[in-house]
Amino acid sequence: MMRNTLRPDDGSGPGDAREGTFREGNKKNASVLIVDPSPLSLIAVAGVLHYYGYMCTCARTAKAAHQATSETNLDLLIWDVADDAAGVLESLAQLRRIATLDQLPAVLLAESRWAGLEKKTQSLSAATRTLFKPIDPDALMAVVDHLLWMPTLISAHRKRGAKPSRTGWVTLE
Repeated sequence: MMRNTLRPDDGSGPGDAREGTFREGNKKNASVLIVDPSPLSLIAVAGVLHYYGYMCTCARTAKAAHQATSETNLDLLIWDVADDAAGVLESLAQLRRIATLDQLPAVLLAESRWAGLEKKTQSLSAATRTLFKPIDPDALMAVVDHLLWMPTLISAHRKRGAKPSRTGWVTLE
């Protein structure tokens, strides 16, 4: 398992004066698992999310992804289907059978040859979106932001026993 966690720059290093350097004040409160068999695209996607302040855990295999879910509270899963869309859908279904991950939102990244994959994900119980390559970072972030602040996230936090840490959240019971 490739277990690298990217954390935002705290601004204390020599690069804190550069434009675009991420500072602690911009840190998001979401943890994202990125699964991609290709190291280059894995790092590229993680880099984009890191730049926008998300905490990222990286995995290159389904086995590593399953292990990471047991070690980290996750808010979102981004999975590159590569050459095995059916395998990814099955792995995603297995992950969602875990009680605390049943509503985990996911973004699937796919080549154009997997056209129709978005139709297969519509029947899934939790929010799942598909983006086709090449991926525009702004489009990726729009989908990520949308999925992370959906009402299903609140119930997922409640099931895990965690309270949302963003100010302004209200719990109605």
